[in-house]
Amino acid sequence: MKILAISDWHGKEKVLSQLASAIKGLSLDAVVFTGDILQWRAKCSEWANARKENRKPQADLPEIKEEIEENAKVYTTFYKSMIDLDLPVFCIPGNVDAPATQYWRLAFDAVEENPKLRIVHTSFSGLGGFFVNGFGGELCEEEGEDFFVLRYSRHDIEPFIRFLSIISALKIILTHPPPVGSLDTDDGKHKGSRAVNHLINGCRSAWLFCGHAHAARGYELIGRCMVVNPGALKNGFYALIDTDTSAVELKTL
Repeated sequence: MKILAISDWHGKEKVLSQLASAIKGLSLDAVVFTGDILQWRAKCSEWANARKENRKPQADLPEIKEEIEENAKVYTTFYKSMIDLDLPVFCIPGNVDAPATQYWRLAFDAVEENPKLRIVHTSFSGLGGFFVNGFGGELCEEEGEDFFVLRYSRHDIEPFIRFLSIISALKIILTHPPPVGSLDTDDGKHKGSRAVNHLINGCRSAWLFCGHAHAARGYELIGRCMVVNPGALKNGFYALIDTDTSAVELKTL
């Protein structure tokens, strides 16, 4: 089975048409997208600044309200491009894909338009004998957040791991952050999540696709799980995977 892996689009429209041209004629079976449709702008910055200043972030700022309205068009553009690929597309949200209510509403609208689009955050679907599932957002050791950014704590992911541990089928897992390892460093910062390592150890997956660390594109074997970070699509990075041969090709538009 051949899979196109992408992540971290961040609203850069021109790469969508470039990607469609690059993969035209390839015999692909599916696409996996591991989050971050939107950009880090007003709402994310307000959340980060509030944490630094030890204050409560303000949700009613005019620039945040305007940004959320504009983001509806960004989501629509992305989902339309995925639907136009005419392939099964498996998606999860990234940490900037908030508020969660807006993400889910627009994702549901897109799925209604085309059932080949599948949102597998805390859910699952089948693909060529694989059990495909995912957990989006940033996975961390702290408390969760779903308006300014999308974050889940280790506590949130535990029931998901217990559920996956009883599934005997081969698994493809999507997470937004990479595990702690060789694929988690971006601009000198480690963006890996130990919760993802815990997930890998607990559910015995065959493949895990991630993103978040834009420049740390590559692949590594952790236990029996092949982990692939295709790099940021906004920078023209993507990956082609053959699950039959375990071959991974890192590509650039």
